[in-house]
Amino acid sequence: MIGFSCIKLLILSLVSCFCYSLYVKCFRRLSQTERSLGLESHKKKNGTITMGGIIFLVLPLFFIPYTKEVRMIIFATLGFGILGILDDLLIVILKKNDGLPASLKLVVEILIAGIVFFFYLKDSQSTTIDLFGRSINLKWFFGLIILWLLVSSSNAWNLMDGVDGLCSGCSIIFGIGLAAIALKEGKQDIFYLLLAFHITLFIFWCFNLPKAFLFMGDVGSLGLGAFYAITSIYLDSILAFILMASLFIFETLSVIMQVVYFKKTKGKRLFKMAPFHHHLEACGLKEIQIDLLFYLFQIAFVVLGLMLI
Repeated sequence: MIGFSCIKLLILSLVSCFCYSLYVKCFRRLSQTERSLGLESHKKKNGTITMGGIIFLVLPLFFIPYTKEVRMIIFATLGFGILGILDDLLIVILKKNDGLPASLKLVVEILIAGIVFFFYLKDSQSTTIDLFGRSINLKWFFGLIILWLLVSSSNAWNLMDGVDGLCSGCSIIFGIGLAAIALKEGKQDIFYLLLAFHITLFIFWCFNLPKAFLFMGDVGSLGLGAFYAITSIYLDSILAFILMASLFIFETLSVIMQVVYFKKTKGKRLFKMAPFHHHLEACGLKEIQIDLLFYLFQIAFVVLGLMLI
């Protein structure tokens, strides 16, 4: 198996620092536009450089071993990342936080998931899941699992990306859980992929802590969600993934509950604002306090997820 030397790790860390610093200095025109109906405290974030996720999605590609599984993980990640780039560019160009139409994004996400499932079957990958000690072969229904995981995860990560350091920090903790699973299953190629990916993501997190110098943008959040979903599939750890992603699922549910409650009550709100981390902001919590609270919960969910394997 291909090794991953300490020299490679050091080079990747240094190159990451250099790339983020250069990006912040050279791409000031790629600035974020906050929603007009958003929190007042977020208005000051207008003009923050965005699309930094390009670096942590692309840079690790030069430092990883390539196997069939790794290639498919990269394909799905970059597919969703490119969709995010288009979304970000519309926001930057039009100076409106709308991006691509939701229906168009959904169609493209379904298309990418379909291509992933086609090659998944072509590579004779397992369509069996272990459910409470029983092995169940889902066959073609497994394609719906892939579709659901990729689409829901990418959008859940996108919703989580609303507070400086929140999405990237929780993702790093999440990635440590997946790396532990990869090590236990002896899938060193995926472990090295996770290691390279999270070195670059950790450097980004340092730039993204309050006050953020750089946002990941939709390219980063959509790519991250797809990355973790498809990686869990190739690690045969879907149930562990769902448990470890509980925080992201709750964030998504908070938006759904807010919309449903608003419609049912004809204008009343369940939360001051959704997703839930914005509700906490509206209640007076500082961004760093929300980060620390969510990090603690994310650690707990990762530990619980690892107990399943």
